[in-house]
Amino acid sequence: FRWIEARPARIIVFGFLVVILLGTLLLSLPVSSRDNRGVGFLRALFTATSATCVTGLVVVDTALHWTRFGQVVILSLIQVGGLGIVTVTTFFFTMARRKMGLKAMVAAQESTGNFGFSDVARLVRRIVLITFVIELIGALVFATRFVPHFGWAEGLFRSVFHAVSSFCNAGFDLMGDHTGPYSSLIAFNGEPVVLLNTAFLFMIGGLGFVVWSDLLEYRKTRSIQFHTRVVLVMTGILVAFGFAFFLASEFDNSLEGAMGALPGWQRPLAAFFQSVTPRTAGFNSLDQASLRDSSKVLTILYMMIGAAPGSTAGGIKITTFGVILFTILSEIRGYDDTLVLGRRLPRDIFLRSVTIAGLALFLVVSATLVMTFSEATQLASGNLDSVDLLFESASAFGTVGLSSAGTPQLTRTSWGVLTVLMYLGRVGPASFALSLAWRARNVRERVYPEGKTLVG
Repeated sequence: FRWIEARPARIIVFGFLVVILLGTLLLSLPVSSRDNRGVGFLRALFTATSATCVTGLVVVDTALHWTRFGQVVILSLIQVGGLGIVTVTTFFFTMARRKMGLKAMVAAQESTGNFGFSDVARLVRRIVLITFVIELIGALVFATRFVPHFGWAEGLFRSVFHAVSSFCNAGFDLMGDHTGPYSSLIAFNGEPVVLLNTAFLFMIGGLGFVVWSDLLEYRKTRSIQFHTRVVLVMTGILVAFGFAFFLASEFDNSLEGAMGALPGWQRPLAAFFQSVTPRTAGFNSLDQASLRDSSKVLTILYMMIGAAPGSTAGGIKITTFGVILFTILSEIRGYDDTLVLGRRLPRDIFLRSVTIAGLALFLVVSATLVMTFSEATQLASGNLDSVDLLFESASAFGTVGLSSAGTPQLTRTSWGVLTVLMYLGRVGPASFALSLAWRARNVRERVYPEGKTLVG
């Protein structure tokens, strides 16, 4: 325990692991499955990891397989995983008026993505309050459509479940018994209220806790932090580009479940939803298997990017991608420094961004290579191709939940690979690596001779 407490990153990494194992135990119980026989350890572990890491990949349909008890367990894992283990713990500490030690405050600061820890307790209380308020509003909006379909009791439960799942960017749904197994929101393209409410919730959740706090303080400060500006600008760019690309690429795609099969007035909404959901939301209004390869490639890129730091989303984070992008642009324009929105970024931010992106790419490509061996039979028969496996790996690492391969049809080896990817994607590969380091960062005590090599 002392080794775990020695570093805040270790508390976060092992905290998620404990919650996943607890969720696995509860989901393995016969009372969690409708057949009263239990789902087995691997399926329970996969589902618990997917829920805690707010991913949304499933190996059994959430509505058809799990009992109400199992669904409540999944809902609880989503809420805890979305807020973050340390955030939830800190909230209860502050509500009980317990004094937090320095290590606890630093851990909470890392969990929320805050720049300092002097006002961490206040920020955590605000995070939990805003979360519950937004989820309540989202549930009420869903209720206007779900209650008429399912009745009061069932309609309200589904409204709460989908509101929490949407806000936490989890992608779990309860529509399997209504519109078919693993159908997500494909049958709701004609329901703008459902799609727009879902998109609103996961976009707010993906902005990050620091951005919320900054925007709420705007009336007092009349200024917006540089971090907030970067997040909002990059979000706008990605949404606009994705909307235009998917609308052009998929407009005439007439395969079953594709955009071209929808009435003309529904296609712009479907394009907008497809442009925002890959950045870790996981709900889909289009069949991802029906997407053209160009759309799958852009979706993979968006899943790798993710949303903002300190949010309910995953991926390398939108600011990491922004730093790398603006560094390339600055280099092309002949600047020595990375210039972003009129500001110069420290070099260590660029180095950390490259490290995170490099680790993410290595993990996703390595996982895809392993899956090409475990899925060799399906690849040989033409049921899958390598793009589908790369899509699946990026979805797991980005904690997205979209699937073009059909996760339940994959082998158990692939399930195991995806489970590890979901966990690493939620805690962050860099944070995981640093948490396992026995020694602190090496201080530069030696001066090494300079080396030169050709690049490019």
